[in-house]
Order: sequence, then structure tokens, then C-alpha cells
Amino acid sequence: MKHPLVAGLVLGGVALLAMAAWVAVRSARYISQEVHPPRQPVGSPPKDAELAGLRDVAFQDRDGLQLKGWYLPPRDGALVVLVHGLSGNRTQLLPEARFLARAGYGLVLFDLGAHGESGGTVSTYGDREAAQVRAAVDFAALQPEVDVKRIGALGFSLGGYSVLKAAAEEPRLKAVVVEAAAVAPAQALQDELGHWGPLGLWPALGVMKRAGVDVDAVQPARDMAALAGRPVLLVAGESDPWVPDAALDDLLRQGQGPWEKWRVPGAGHESYLPISPEEYPRRVLAFFSRFL
Repeated sequence: MKHPLVAGLVLGGVALLAMAAWVAVRSARYISQEVHPPRQPVGSPPKDAELAGLRDVAFQDRDGLQLKGWYLPPRDGALVVLVHGLSGNRTQLLPEARFLARAGYGLVLFDLGAHGESGGTVSTYGDREAAQVRAAVDFAALQPEVDVKRIGALGFSLGGYSVLKAAAEEPRLKAVVVEAAAVAPAQALQDELGHWGPLGLWPALGVMKRAGVDVDAVQPARDMAALAGRPVLLVAGESDPWVPDAALDDLLRQGQGPWEKWRVPGAGHESYLPISPEEYPRRVLAFFSRFL
């Protein structure tokens, strides 16, 4: 009787160790792909008439990181900086660029660090990326066609965190659209991996520590509080599992606007324009028209 019992205990222990190893490796790999995202090709500037005049540009952030992008001069001075999501690049927001360009807005679309054609190897959940958004504002402010009192930004997901943090530090950003970004990255990490306990979190935190990423550096609620009095439009898909309505409402409670939110009916984490081809551009354009 003892031998089968011992064998069962040994097998059970081996199974638990194997499960623990699987959880730890899965957690580390998951976060490694977020911290070191795969690059997607950018290609040449689009040739369509809506974006005629779009040209390649390069600028540096204040740490000397080289950032690559495209610039379109405005027709009447107002400009919007467009900031893509994790594992994307400047092409991700070309649909938004087209309807903004049709309305006369100038544009800066650029690749965040560690994405596209920009320098860098580490993505930081919006922390260092906020400084890169500020570098895009620096670039825009130097262009003779741009009215420095009429610069705004639109960021999606990682870009949303980046834009919100940048705006809290950069008064030249007069109005911002923040898409699919509300839950603090540290809380999102807990929600995503915490159900596995320490075995889910510790390997992920180890990957971030080795990469120099401070997951607590990005605090959307704190950044919203710093934007009291400046216009913010919060956008998220109605079915976005990473942006609950309570998180958006928490941001709106941080102070006084003019602030507003819009849940895109039928949308998940992205694809707002295909799902809402008329209402989405109408709301974004109406927002920038009022405040830029």
C-alpha cells in the first residue's frame, strides 16, 4: 500500500512543479512581448489625395532617442498628434489621419520607441512614451504652419496612456482624445496575471525590472487630475474587456473638465471606425473643433 501512495505523492508533486513552471514561463513570455514588442513594417507614406503632402520626418526626445514619423501641414493652423498602440506603428491610425486631414488638421504620426522605425528596445506602458509625445509636440511647434495654441493629440491604448501622461506634463497640448486606456497598468497586470498568485506576478515583475520598466509610473487617475480645466474625450469600446465603465467613471471623478466619455456601441478594444463609420469621426471632429 505504501508504494502506490508514495508514487502518487511523487507524481502529484511533479505535476504541481510542472504547473508552476508553466505558469511562470507563460507569465514571463507574456510580459516580455509587451516590454519588447515585435516590430511591424511601416512602408512609404500613403499616396492618396486625402494625405497629399504627408512627408517623412525624424526628431528626438529629450533623452536623444530617435523617433521616425510623418508630418502633414495644417490648412488653418490646428494640428493633432496621433499615437498608436502596443505592437503597432504610425500606420495603425491612418484611418483617423484621413478624416482629420479632410477636415484641415495638420498631423504628426510617429512610431513610439521600440516600434516601427523608431529607436529603442523597451516599451514602458506610457512612461517614457509620454516624453516621446512631448517630443512630437516640440517638433510640431517648430513648424511655421502650426499655431502653437492649437495642438491636440489622440492616442490609442498604449498611445492613450502616453498622451494622457504627456498632457499632464505638457500645457501646449490643448485637447486630447484618450482611447482604450483607463485602468492603471499596475492594476491591469494584477487583473491579468494575479489570479495565478505570486507565480503569475513575480516572473512578470522580474522581466520588467530587468528591462528598467516601472509599472507604477503610469497613473491615469493622477494624470486626469492634473488636467482639470483642459478638454479630454475618453473613448472605449462598449465590449472592451480591458476598459470597464467603472474605470472611465473613476477618471471622470478626478476633477472638472470639460471632460466626456463615449462607449462605442458594438466595439471591443479597437476597430471603432469600421464599426461606427459615421459617429466615431463625427464625435472626434466635433471635440477638436470645439477646443482647438
